Amino acid sequence: MRLLLALLALGASAQTRETNPYALTDRDALAKGRQLYSFYCVFCHGMDGASGRGSQLASSYRKHGSSDREMYRTIADGVPGTEMSGHWIEEDEIWKIVLFVRQIEQNASGRGQGCRADAGGDPVRGAALFQHACGSCHSAASRLGPDLAAIGATRSREHLRESIVEPDKVISRVFRAVRVRTNQGEAVHGLLLNQDQYTLHLLDVREQIRSFQRSALAEVVFPKESLMPSFAKSFSAGEIDDVLAHLCGGKR
Repeated sequence: MRLLLALLALGASAQTRETNPYALTDRDALAKGRQLYSFYCVFCHGMDGASGRGSQLASSYRKHGSSDREMYRTIADGVPGTEMSGHWIEEDEIWKIVLFVRQIEQNASGRGQGCRADAGGDPVRGAALFQHACGSCHSAASRLGPDLAAIGATRSREHLRESIVEPDKVISRVFRAVRVRTNQGEAVHGLLLNQDQYTLHLLDVREQIRSFQRSALAEVVFPKESLMPSFAKSFSAGEIDDVLAHLCGGKR
């Protein structure tokens, strides 16, 4: 326990600077930052920062702060409730990752955001379609899906299109589906909240938290499919463009 507390204290006090000690002109630091980024960050953010599972870094917008200090803390501590975990690496290495992300920002400037509202589609029609088909799950009031009010600032248009037509391709662990059947035959489907050897807790499709003793469950299944249905057949190509125009034009 003492060792754990010491490690936590060390992690909390690791940041000794407010601004990055490295500049974009430092080729060695930039090369090391690229190497570290390719190891720790590329899977979710893409090598060009265009997004995917993680937020779009090829942009000056940062939901959790764009200063050197704020970006450092995001990398070091992660973002609770998301797939962005903290990284127990040296302070010097985190600063070099921040440096490489700054280069991604710089390279992206002048060529527009990855999620452009003017790349096709009618945002007004898209807003109506979104509200009708998606709004019940993707709003600040719902916990069944992420709030998409500002998603255009953090995800690329290509990623959003893929999420609409192929929602099963990449499923965040935060929105992992689970299906259980009790010993009495009740079937419950929803999002996994947490589980251990003895209990399982989920959020059902009516957004009610349900808790079960493992001994009371006859079956526990983790489907490979997302709770979100595909709209590849429900929406026409033009309607998908309309929804994308709406999402990409969201508040920043």
